[in-house]
Amino acid sequence: MCAGIRQVVMQTKVVDMDRRPQPLKTWLWRSYVRASLVPLLLIELSFIAIYWFTSQVVYDRSAAAITKISTEAVREAAIREAGIIARRLGTITSLTDVYADESARALAAPMPDVPPQVRANHAYSPDGVFYTVRDDGGSAVFYSGAVPVGPEEQEKVWRTLRLDPVMKSIRDSDPLIAQLYLNTNDSLNRIYPWFDVLAIYPPGMDIPTYNFYYEADASHNPDRAVVWTDSYVDPAGSGWMVSAIAPVYALDRPDYLEGVVGIDITIDTIVDQVLDIDLEGDGYAILVGRDGTILALPPAAESDLGLSELLDHSYEEAILEDTFKPDSFNIYRRPELADLAAAIQSGPAGNARADLGRPMIAGWATVDGPNWKLVTLTSEESVLSGASTLREQLALVSKAMLAILVLFYLGFFLVLWRRSAAMSRRVAAPLSDIEGNMIRIADGGTVPPDHRYEVAELQTVGDHLVTMGEKLQAASRAKSNFLSAMSHELRTPLNAILGFSELLSGAKGEPIDGERARQVEAIHSAGWHLLQLVEGVIELSRIEQGEVHQSLVPLDVLPIARQAMDDIRPGVTNGIRLTVVEPETALPPVRGDAVIIRRILGHLISNGVKYNREGGTVTVFFTHGDGLLSVHVADDGIGIPAAMQPRLFTPFDRLGHENGTISGTGIGLTVCRKLADLTGCDIGFTSTEGKGSTFTLRIPLA
Repeated sequence: MCAGIRQVVMQTKVVDMDRRPQPLKTWLWRSYVRASLVPLLLIELSFIAIYWFTSQVVYDRSAAAITKISTEAVREAAIREAGIIARRLGTITSLTDVYADESARALAAPMPDVPPQVRANHAYSPDGVFYTVRDDGGSAVFYSGAVPVGPEEQEKVWRTLRLDPVMKSIRDSDPLIAQLYLNTNDSLNRIYPWFDVLAIYPPGMDIPTYNFYYEADASHNPDRAVVWTDSYVDPAGSGWMVSAIAPVYALDRPDYLEGVVGIDITIDTIVDQVLDIDLEGDGYAILVGRDGTILALPPAAESDLGLSELLDHSYEEAILEDTFKPDSFNIYRRPELADLAAAIQSGPAGNARADLGRPMIAGWATVDGPNWKLVTLTSEESVLSGASTLREQLALVSKAMLAILVLFYLGFFLVLWRRSAAMSRRVAAPLSDIEGNMIRIADGGTVPPDHRYEVAELQTVGDHLVTMGEKLQAASRAKSNFLSAMSHELRTPLNAILGFSELLSGAKGEPIDGERARQVEAIHSAGWHLLQLVEGVIELSRIEQGEVHQSLVPLDVLPIARQAMDDIRPGVTNGIRLTVVEPETALPPVRGDAVIIRRILGHLISNGVKYNREGGTVTVFFTHGDGLLSVHVADDGIGIPAAMQPRLFTPFDRLGHENGTISGTGIGLTVCRKLADLTGCDIGFTSTEGKGSTFTLRIPLA
């Protein structure tokens, strides 16, 4: 045990022969850096990191709160503005209802007296269209040439003359209203304000085939309520618009649809008046129809959606193609807006995220009446601009704190360097004395108790050294006595048992029968196993006590490996083959102890034989590199289960073979590792259960 302590002391004193000892001043300075300055610096940096992290958390929380508030604000704005729009459209809905009632009464009333100048303002076109010639302050009349316009049709025109004051009053009542019209089932169109109908309408236009008529008929509108159309190109030439339309049923024939009235709102009017909403950041609103068509699109939204609002349209070009907006204006049909479209369709109001080339916050609400969706959008960047400014300011503070910290520690390091020099002078002498005492204890001596040190902790260490030296002396003597007694008391009877068993098995005279022979063999085997265990324990104890002497000199490993294999070869059975792979070039010399290396390789080769299969092989081969020569002992035996490999070098742990047919003590590999450590070597292994194992002894090159 004393020898082991001496070894620890010497290893502490000289860790590496190639490294020069350090002055205490330098050692203390480095200790300051490692033990004090670095942790302190780490603490300071941790505080800065915590500050930075906290500021980041504050920013994240602020951003999350602002985003949440803004998201709610966007949704509330959508709900609020949708309510305002619904009320404005509700007024138009009511006016449309009133206008439909007035139209029904006008169509049912007797024909009034028509002034000559009014009759003179009506004429037939060459295509058979009955129309108003000029603007006389009233409405325009277009009776399509698709039907013959005779006296009965003219009478319908005169009966609806009384609608002009109503139409004018309704239009003047709300700036949203662009125009009003009455369309009959036989393609009479009375529209206010007046315009040149022959220049706009085709002569044979079949009015009931247009959505601003048929969407109010019995099949599309069985409730006979006011309904709103989706956006369409106005055949009257007013561009893109939406209409509130209502059916006009004959008063004397309640099931006869005599016509449809409508109040038109142009898209540019909706953009200018309805969507003029003040939203946070760079927000804007769009109006979406029931089928997903964008009814109204402000200029601020055009770049995000890649569209240009269709405020103007050439009727001559569009009337023969399609009077509705193209699919690019339908958010339900654009793949990049699928998530937003699904969210909008999920409920009457809500909010969601959208990606329109930049992150956006979206809110929506349903406009009661036409059931349109008002969608409000604002960019996350504009919403978080305040929080981003705060984060930049916090980052600036972090940089300033770091700069101040660096300047402080430059001065602090200088002070500590001077302190380390003073400390080294106070500690060097006591440490040198303590070191000498430790060496005396390691050599088996004792420490005189009359030591006095200035530092209390060093004084305590010195006192403990005195006590430890006394106890170690007593423990060393007790252990030596025990090992000596055990060696004598166990070896003598075990050798006697082995001797008598050999005499019994080889005695002349009356032969022993088969059963007794097996019993004698069992006695011999058990005695030999116990003797091996005793020898292993004693050897392990000698190693731990430092009683194994080694001589580290340059060696050639190849003949040592051959000798170790020759030692094992006579006892090999079951057809197991032992092979040493001759290297192609001469192996470099190593620095080690020949006896110890031979003992280690003997253990490893013996294990390869013991845990092999019948007819298996044990192969020794060599590799070298990185200043080491590696001796590999490979077998193709039973291998070591992965779960048991971490316990391989544990003393007396046979990895599940305790009750098996393979003999052993469980300390052979422990002895190998300790012998390797003793001589500066290293042992490793790889193993696969069922395929075998390879143990590697790595020896430093000379």
